[in-house]
Amino acid sequence: MDKVSAFFKNKYVIGFGIGVAASILGYNAYKSKKLRKAVVKAVACGIKLRDDAKTTLDGIKEEAEDICAEAREQPGVQEAR
Repeated sequence: MDKVSAFFKNKYVIGFGIGVAASILGYNAYKSKKLRKAVVKAVACGIKLRDDAKTTLDGIKEEAEDICAEAREQPGVQEAR
């Protein structure tokens, strides 16, 4: 009985068991229609967030370019070369 008890207390056996359990749960979750809908919705939100951030950053970049162009037009300002 001590060998069996020691076997199940081994960290590699425990890790293997957790891996098997995670694989079974992952496979069942993969086949779930509810989970698929949730994942699709999460990905769609991520894409929208990325697009919104890109739009915002493009606007900031354009504004900074305009400010630099106006600053170069000021008298006494020379471009560094």
